[in-house]
Amino acid sequence: MEELIVRPEIAVDMFLPIFIVSTLVLVFGVAYAATITLAKMDFFSKRWMNFGYLFWALQTYCLYDLSIMIQSEPFTTKVLMVTMMAYLFIPHLYFKLIEDSANRYEEQNKTEKN
Repeated sequence: MEELIVRPEIAVDMFLPIFIVSTLVLVFGVAYAATITLAKMDFFSKRWMNFGYLFWALQTYCLYDLSIMIQSEPFTTKVLMVTMMAYLFIPHLYFKLIEDSANRYEEQNKTEKN
């Protein structure tokens, strides 16, 4: 016998708001990643990182709002928020690793030349 999983139905009039909010999650996520990346690469000044954090906050809010709109389980909403916390730190970790590896190879090249 097959198990039937019943999910709450999403109202037809909620399709457009769900579509818009989910699009905003993507747009703010790209804006966050681009702003932080360009600021870390010194294409923008470090003051632009504050805008990146604003984009992250807007993305997090939109994702939370989306989870409410699609009637996610509380556990799923918590997992999404923990994922957003990880997304806040991943670009910083990435650039820290690049910086450390560049410093390591600079030191190696200096000792090899001497």
